[in-house]
Amino acid sequence: MRMINIVLTELAADKLKAEENLQRLINGTDEVNEQVLSIKTALREITMIDQMINKWKSYTAPQDGDNNNNNNN
Repeated sequence: MRMINIVLTELAADKLKAEENLQRLINGTDEVNEQVLSIKTALREITMIDQMINKWKSYTAPQDGDNNNNNNN
C-alpha cells in the first residue's frame, strides 16, 4: 500500500510542476509561435501525467472480487 501512495504522490508532484511551468509559459514574453509551441508541449505533459495517474489508480484499485473476498474472510 505504501508504494501505491508513493507513486501517486510523485505523479501529483510532477503534475504540479508541469502546471507551474504552463503558468510561467502563459505569462511569458516569448515570440508568439514559440510560446504557443511551448504551451502545447506543457499541455501534452500535463495530459500524459493525468493519464498516468488514472492508469495507476485503475491498476491499484481493488477489484470487485477482491472486496468480496476480503469481506468474507
